[in-house]
Amino acid sequence: MRIRIISASIGIPVVLIAVWLGLPGIAVLSISAGIIGGMELDRMMRPAVEGRARWAGTRIILLVMGPAAIAAFGAWMLSQGRISGDQLPIMLAIVLTLALLVRGTATLGRSGGRSTPGRRAGDWVYWVFAAYAGLALAHAPVLVGLATGQELLLLAIITTFAIDSSALFVGLSIGRTRLAPRISPNKSWEGAVGGMIGGVVAVIAIDAAFDLQFSTIAAGVLGAVLGVAAILGDLYESWIKRRGGVKDSGKLIPGHGGILDRLDSVMPNLAVVYWAAVWSAP
Repeated sequence: MRIRIISASIGIPVVLIAVWLGLPGIAVLSISAGIIGGMELDRMMRPAVEGRARWAGTRIILLVMGPAAIAAFGAWMLSQGRISGDQLPIMLAIVLTLALLVRGTATLGRSGGRSTPGRRAGDWVYWVFAAYAGLALAHAPVLVGLATGQELLLLAIITTFAIDSSALFVGLSIGRTRLAPRISPNKSWEGAVGGMIGGVVAVIAIDAAFDLQFSTIAAGVLGAVLGVAAILGDLYESWIKRRGGVKDSGKLIPGHGGILDRLDSVMPNLAVVYWAAVWSAP
């Protein structure tokens, strides 16, 4: 527990400073997370095959990191008035993600490696997860580039923390019905409902504190959606880890696992908050 607290005491200020810096700070943070996350995913894939193609690691890292980089560059160009179209940066990230995903999966049959039973480094599920993670991270720089972007980014992060904490507390207290025993045995339906309630309360409170554009009903709905997205993101990453035969995605953060372990619930919520803000804008 002491190690977890020390890690959190370092990580939280880093995130807050990045949010305070705005686009430059979030660009560095999201691109760095993409590089590290891609390396973690590459290590999950590596034991699955002998004679693994040398290009696979570079491409999987690029797929996780690239969308955030191009989204950050597009957001900067937009802020400087050099391009027009508010959604152009994220659209560029989507196009790059699809291009890299198609390029990566197109060579699966020609990887030349010898697979272990049921798994191989060229398995398409790893590439799909990499595309998902990369595109999710790409929403961070475009989100902070909105009019109330820093507040919205804090909403996504704080609400996710509230969801995870509420789900853990309720699950430990009254959790009885397993949610997905084959993927994550410790999660319960009771904890999931508790997490959703925590998300609703958090978004309504943060919306009131920051005077965002959401009505009370819209904030409540957004909180519930974030609760569902956070749980699904957690389960998705847990499934990928089980497929790779690892407990943690990495060892970057002592007591917390890897970067993907810390961002599994945050990543989908970045996208949810961004599009909720875009669609609800006057």
